Amino acid sequence: MPDKTHEQQRALQVLIVEDDPIIASVYKRTVAGITRLEVAGTVSRGEDALAFLKRHPCDLMLLDLKLAGMSGLTLLQRLRSAGNPIEVIGLTACRNSTAVRALVQRGAVDYLVKPFTVERLRQSLGRYLYRVAAFHDNQLDQQAVDQVCAAGRSPKRWLPKGLTEEGVSRVCQALDERGAAASSTDIAETTGLARVTARRYLEYLVSTDQASVEAIPSGPGRPRKLYRREHAVTVGSPATEVAFGDRLAAAI
Repeated sequence: MPDKTHEQQRALQVLIVEDDPIIASVYKRTVAGITRLEVAGTVSRGEDALAFLKRHPCDLMLLDLKLAGMSGLTLLQRLRSAGNPIEVIGLTACRNSTAVRALVQRGAVDYLVKPFTVERLRQSLGRYLYRVAAFHDNQLDQQAVDQVCAAGRSPKRWLPKGLTEEGVSRVCQALDERGAAASSTDIAETTGLARVTARRYLEYLVSTDQASVEAIPSGPGRPRKLYRREHAVTVGSPATEVAFGDRLAAAI
């Protein structure tokens, strides 16, 4: 019998199927920043995804519908016909109601229409983890069933443990009011948060592209980090490539 504790602790494997390397890098960095998720691989064609999954079974697939060769929808249909239960999040510019319905009918967890924000992708990944958590027990009560189905919605934002929506709002407001770059000490004094807590919120904002950080040398020891507010990043828009291409290439 499988060790349930080990099953609950293992990293969930994610396959990214996206033909745009810049956008694939955004997905890869976002997945890597979420506890329990691990990028198993990135492919650009449906045929390559089928071959990859035969060698390396995965738990979740981030799937673009418009691919060269085999379409994303055909790929998913092939997987379902073969009995592959992989969970799927559709990520595409396609707004056709027939395509959306077909993807949902084949068990997609979520469907994101490009352009969308990185934070929206994090929400979708959070909802996936929310569903996974509901399946830990063999017998499900109504609350667990609601987690799996549409009735059980996860919070708006998938926040790291210990952070709250109110705290995010307070730190964002503090950065907005300052206008100029601010240190974690500055934000702690403005918000009344502990400096360590303020820094956690600031690093969260950086990880979701709602803020940027710059390390400023300040004599011996560690450089001083200064944070600035940033506009939300959208995936699938020209600004993604212009503003984030070089930074993402360096980060991956």
